[in-house]
Amino acid sequence: MKLIVALALLQGMTAYAGEARSNGYTVRYDERIEEASGDLHGESVGSIRLTRASDQALVWQENTPLRPGCGAIPAVTLLSDQFVALCGHLGGRHYTQKIILMQGNTPGMVSVDQFDTPSPVRVEGDGTLALDVLRRDLFPGELTGPHYFHTVYRLQRDAATFGFAPSFEAESAERYWQQYRATRQAAPAAAVLPELLASLLAAQSGKQPICGELAAIAADLQHGGQIPDAQGARTLMLGWLHKLPAIGYPAFNMQACAGRF
Repeated sequence: MKLIVALALLQGMTAYAGEARSNGYTVRYDERIEEASGDLHGESVGSIRLTRASDQALVWQENTPLRPGCGAIPAVTLLSDQFVALCGHLGGRHYTQKIILMQGNTPGMVSVDQFDTPSPVRVEGDGTLALDVLRRDLFPGELTGPHYFHTVYRLQRDAATFGFAPSFEAESAERYWQQYRATRQAAPAAAVLPELLASLLAAQSGKQPICGELAAIAADLQHGGQIPDAQGARTLMLGWLHKLPAIGYPAFNMQACAGRF
């Protein structure tokens, strides 16, 4: 009986970890117990180590409050011969992706917060890394409840830049359109109006019929009983379409939808 209990305790204490090797480096993401004083003392946190495979020399180390792993997304994912993605969380919430460029004498790292909804890092057709982020708390005091604004982030890498930035180019338009369709089906338009309009603004560079969708949303707002007439629905929607560029979305091309919305 004591042996069974002891084995169960050992299994419960097993540290979660992930490891990948590429380009002469090994990256490892382990779970550890925080020993330093402070709010996290005694809590499970993380440790990231980058070593040179040839001689096991430590190249870089970070102790992080992020525990390794993001649900279905593993702690460490080898994306290509150059890039490794690390995913960690704060006690089952606030997920963060860290991307390591395992190349040259000084590997680089960049982080992207994914808030409450982790999604895997993608390698696009042109070799660029991209991921989806659902940003929240962007209109404090104006929006109540959880409102999540979808943004595609793509890795910018050149002689002077290494980091993720929001992307609203044509190559990201389909992702925004897919998010729009999923949100449209998941809830009434009145409940998620800012998110719907944000995705449509971001999808403008693609080939989807956003003018027709705007008209359909306006009709839904009236049928839901919250807006009495077409002019009221249009005024409400235009208000949000003009506000959303303040948080990074493209401006609404009203001329393209003249006479259709």
